[in-house]
Amino acid sequence: MLRIFEQHSDLFESWHLLRYEQEGDAYLLHIVVYFRDSSRLDLRDYVFADGHRKYAYHWMNADGTLRSRWDNAPHWPNVSTAPHHQHLPGQVNPEPSLITNLEDLLSFIAEKFALES
Repeated sequence: MLRIFEQHSDLFESWHLLRYEQEGDAYLLHIVVYFRDSSRLDLRDYVFADGHRKYAYHWMNADGTLRSRWDNAPHWPNVSTAPHHQHLPGQVNPEPSLITNLEDLLSFIAEKFALES
């Protein structure tokens, strides 16, 4: 994981590991990332002992308003990529999403920053 952060270090002001616990193949991870544009990413990723995984990546502006949220909560079964989906500001229903891991997420954010510059 540190390799992924090193590859995208130009995006960050800072990042903080708030919690990491591992027991066998199961783990719990909570990281907060502050980007160079003052936006913030709250990243939570869990892998349970049975291999089941739960994640939520919440990207917000400096004022706390939503930019995007990706997660795999099963409550949107009609999304074509279910359970993976993306919430966007001002939308009630989520969008399909192929972003399901940290590497894809940071690549997506890097592309957004490149387009904004």
